[in-house]
Amino acid sequence: MGISEVITLYIIGLTAITIELFIPGAIVGICGAGCVIASVIFAYLYVSNLLGHILLGIGICFIPIFFITWYKLLTKTFAVNASEEGFSSSKNRREELISAEGIAITTLRPSGTAKINGEKVDVVSEGEMIVKNTKIKVVDVKGNRIVVKPVKT
Repeated sequence: MGISEVITLYIIGLTAITIELFIPGAIVGICGAGCVIASVIFAYLYVSNLLGHILLGIGICFIPIFFITWYKLLTKTFAVNASEEGFSSSKNRREELISAEGIAITTLRPSGTAKINGEKVDVVSEGEMIVKNTKIKVVDVKGNRIVVKPVKT
């Protein structure tokens, strides 16, 4: 194995690891890491210690660059900053529903759908079955669980 094959294998490995930034799944990244490790080993065994040291040094410098870039791309792509305009926590929005009244869109056995404040929401009765089109009132909110009871007329 010559110097050009070792360097080519190394470049293929670094390229595969970089592609992993854009195509999640870990397979491409693992293959790339394997190519990089194999090229460093082949450099030490078949070419020279100097090339092995150079490739190992480049690889060690590449690791933090890769993770910093990965973190920056991940936070820009998937994270929502709380300071963004228009952001509101669903917890706050759900708690505003306490004491609100609405109509059961489906029969609640004990869960179903209701229209409260003009919005369709998943609700749960206090244990009893509530027939479709019955007027209901929100009595409790626990996380995403909205508990309702029929309004007595």
